[in-house]
Amino acid sequence: MWNHLILLAVLATAQGEDCVWDKDEDYPQKPPLIMDASFRILLPVMEEGKRIVRVPKNGAITLACPGSNIAGLGKEVVQAKCSGGQDIRVNKKHLALKDLTCTKKAKESIKKDAGKCGEGGTGVLEIIGFEIANFNRFYKVIDICYDERLETNLYSKHILHGRSIAAKDVDPKRPPFKAAKGFFNISISKSYSVKEQKRLMEDILDSNDLANTVIDYHKQYYFAKGHMAPDADFVTEAEQDATYYYINAVPQWQAFNNGNWKYLEFATRDLASQLGADLTIYSGSWGTLELDDVNGNPVEVYLGLSSKEKVVPAPALTWKVIHEEATNRAIAIVGINNPHLTSIPALLCKDICPDVSWITFNVADLGHGYTYCCSVSDLRNAIPHVPDLGPVCLLDSKNSSSAGCC
Repeated sequence: MWNHLILLAVLATAQGEDCVWDKDEDYPQKPPLIMDASFRILLPVMEEGKRIVRVPKNGAITLACPGSNIAGLGKEVVQAKCSGGQDIRVNKKHLALKDLTCTKKAKESIKKDAGKCGEGGTGVLEIIGFEIANFNRFYKVIDICYDERLETNLYSKHILHGRSIAAKDVDPKRPPFKAAKGFFNISISKSYSVKEQKRLMEDILDSNDLANTVIDYHKQYYFAKGHMAPDADFVTEAEQDATYYYINAVPQWQAFNNGNWKYLEFATRDLASQLGADLTIYSGSWGTLELDDVNGNPVEVYLGLSSKEKVVPAPALTWKVIHEEATNRAIAIVGINNPHLTSIPALLCKDICPDVSWITFNVADLGHGYTYCCSVSDLRNAIPHVPDLGPVCLLDSKNSSSAGCC
């Protein structure tokens, strides 16, 4: 009698059991995109040191392998429901999630010419994401406002998920950057080579000796592919890999890219994690870097020529706007893209970094990219591509409430 009651209790518990997956133990080798009923990717959170993904019992999910198929099912996309534990139900069959691997890694794509963007519609909106076949859905990862004339990124926009960023995938192998068709009329990969940059500087500065001073690999004086929406801001490996497009990068001096710009990205992720919030991030470029030639005359730096037009400008600065929409708080941060500076340049707006508790790196370090903070409205007055967020409060970790501050 008691054994029978115990068995019934166990069955009742199992019937009400949610799906709980340890992303390191229960996921397949090449995981599909696993999305909830709203077509949002299911993200892990840290629970007792484990990266856990949860779905309610009988919760609907979609599994998609863009660019390939789900092994054993022969389909790119299937709909399923949580059976409980580690199993899901596909067409009345109970299957272990771990067995449902993609035959190839999920492949992103670009939704081109998705509208106008930037001040006065000077840019074209390009969207990097995943095409969900047979569902007429496109899962967006990054919005990119792209200037076709100058062949450069005006800004990228993405979401940083604070509750999940500590549980993100970590893969030491990085994919190569991709040019994609229709964006560049020069060899963009060649333009980023240090050898080509030194040749360029010899030409525009009219001095071999000066070029060897300006471009110095060992001092990190060369132009790197500066991610605007960085891979480390994304949780899943598929989304991280989708960031590796040249249209999502601008020429940043490596001393800056690996200096204060990197520290800003670290600080932003730490802030999102501390707040446990989703942050909308805009990262963009502005102006054209100028260097003095051998005669002391300022010359603008572009990485290439297309039909005798200068393209791919090295920006004078890069900026980031961080917006916590749930509390209507935001901040703008600017980094100077010139490690050769010997004095503080003119600022575009009043520096409010002293009022921002989560900015703790050395913002005044000229050699690694002098950095300062602004209100979003002030920066927008100087840079028209900065988003118009309307009245917002200052985003700071010490004050989580927006009440009465706008």
